[in-house]
Amino acid sequence: MLFLFNDRVLTITGNAEVAINAGIPSSAVAHYTLNDSILAVQTAIMEMPNLAAESAQKAAALAWLIASRSNANAILFIAPPKCKRPQEVGFRLATVSLTTLGSLKAQQDAGRLTSGIINTSVWQSVAA
Repeated sequence: MLFLFNDRVLTITGNAEVAINAGIPSSAVAHYTLNDSILAVQTAIMEMPNLAAESAQKAAALAWLIASRSNANAILFIAPPKCKRPQEVGFRLATVSLTTLGSLKAQQDAGRLTSGIINTSVWQSVAA
């Protein structure tokens, strides 16, 4: 499954083992709600703002948590400067067509994916 995590298109395969292997406790994987999963991503982004680029395995695990509890296949999490609490990390979730995600992935693989392309293809169209 393709999943847009901030500025990276991830390929997520597997099941709960993806999250468990990335260090997310099995009890959390079993019992987290969507809100719990969002808070987990907010916490991770607060600690590592460029998570998707710096820790693809953890980003994929958190993306799997969101995807398994919603219809979302795209997320945008941004920590404001001087962020003190995870709840201050802003976020958006979206469901994007596979065609769009596939196009973004191809551009990423070719080294041409930019935040401008992502904003135009995903976040501006979701807002419309």
